[in-house]
Amino acid sequence: MAGGNCGSASRQRRQRLFYEACIPALLLALLACRYGVPPNSNSTVLCAVALILSLSSLVLRLVWSNEDSTHPHVYRPGADDGAVWGSLLVPISVLATSVGAAEASTDFIPGASRLYPAIVLSLGMSVTFMAHYQWSRIRKTALYVEASCFIWALWLACTIAIGYAGKAALGDTFGLVQSIAVLLIASVAQHVWRNEILRSLPRSFTTGEAAVFTQGLALVAVDFAIQMGYRLQADSPDSEYWEPHMHVLCLEAVVLSLWMAGSVLARVMATGVLGKRARRGVPGLMVLGSVFGGFGVLALALVSYISQIHPIRWILATAFGSPAHIAVLAYWLALLAVAGAVYAVAQGDVSESTKFMLHVKRKSYHVLAALMFVPGLVYARPLLYMGFAVAVAGFVVAECMRALDLGPCSTSIDAFMRRFIDYRDAGPVVTAHFYLLLGCALPVWLGHGSVSNLAGVLSLGIADTAASLVGMKLGRVRWPGTAKTVEGTVGFCLSLLAAIGVVLWLLKGGEGVGWYWYALVSVVVGVLEALTEQNDNLVVPLCMYALMQALP
Repeated sequence: MAGGNCGSASRQRRQRLFYEACIPALLLALLACRYGVPPNSNSTVLCAVALILSLSSLVLRLVWSNEDSTHPHVYRPGADDGAVWGSLLVPISVLATSVGAAEASTDFIPGASRLYPAIVLSLGMSVTFMAHYQWSRIRKTALYVEASCFIWALWLACTIAIGYAGKAALGDTFGLVQSIAVLLIASVAQHVWRNEILRSLPRSFTTGEAAVFTQGLALVAVDFAIQMGYRLQADSPDSEYWEPHMHVLCLEAVVLSLWMAGSVLARVMATGVLGKRARRGVPGLMVLGSVFGGFGVLALALVSYISQIHPIRWILATAFGSPAHIAVLAYWLALLAVAGAVYAVAQGDVSESTKFMLHVKRKSYHVLAALMFVPGLVYARPLLYMGFAVAVAGFVVAECMRALDLGPCSTSIDAFMRRFIDYRDAGPVVTAHFYLLLGCALPVWLGHGSVSNLAGVLSLGIADTAASLVGMKLGRVRWPGTAKTVEGTVGFCLSLLAAIGVVLWLLKGGEGVGWYWYALVSVVVGVLEALTEQNDNLVVPLCMYALMQALP
């Protein structure tokens, strides 16, 4: 009887994971077709590669859905490997941004032409990740030689095709060999970074989550390097084409400096240079400040050199350059003060709270995100764009203090963070708050549009909160193989659709899209939230963002 139940549960899980995989696979195919119209040689090649990638992801899930490569000592427990998302999510996001940029651009986010290298690189890295993953799964099978030849032959064909299309992204001085070399360097770099993250931060990520993170990091590094290269060759005929956008340049500098500072700091602390008392005292703060401050100064210097604009003056002008920005800043400060006061009053009752009330307190941060970020997007989008970068930097510094036990505040930060963690925070770093912030920030950083920019805020701040609370209080019918309920998913869909309506009202009208399309987006995103075993704070916002950009 127990064996039958286990077999039924395994079968339900395989079906659920396949249905989940259908969402990103079909979404990538849809975006690829939209990107390939009107057709030209390069867009047709990239569209074909994207379609092959989509089909391969479905084959992967059909063949390997009964396997779980999540090693309990390396990967995040309680989740599938996430290989489908690791292969598709970054190309989906980049193609969605390009499709949106072709129809609407802003004065501080690059247009579609600037996104072409990112499309090429994202597809190249994803093809390599998919090929390596499938090859690693067949090494102990009877058809190892035949399957290996097929996988790597298909990888080689796709890489050459992407390299051919990538020549247009690198200028006339680059040929096919140089283009393929750039693809391989980026692919190897993200592979090394992914393994380093999984080794250094065990039980914190699935393979797919780590792949998404490192592919995004590689895209940022390559774009920053391209801008630096064109600054060094200021007389190049393509230099005006790569004229830097300060918002994007500053964001990339922040991301790269945080990555390097965190890596250096972790290695310094691993040497045992400071004892426990020194780490929690002034010496620990000095080391923290020196590392992050040093890389911060380097980032400012590089931004100043590339843009020929003083970054500090530009940041101050962005923050205080208009009455709307000042009003939004005042609103944020007031809201944070109120939230801090409420938390201080409520924290004494946590031990006596019911499970439901503890859940309410965790989800209150989702509501706080919605209250903060919706007015920012409506009235001060450039400020919100940079505000997210500052917030991410603050979260990374605070998490380094907590995880490495640096400074006198590390214990207090650890107590605060652990009060709201869930089963997904099984590793040495707390990812819940970071994923929530990143899920809200990425659509703003990527997007061209109004509702799509708020995909993270609406899906996490409002819909996910409603789904959680409705499911806990009213949920009776569970999705097969999960703890989530159908009633919670209905609450997710209805609250998301209502939130979209409120945003459209605030923006004084829609975007030329019928309500049935918004309803379809709400249903697809709600089903994805119910089915996925990956961190929904990452995949749900980006999926909703891509769906909004793909609307006709």
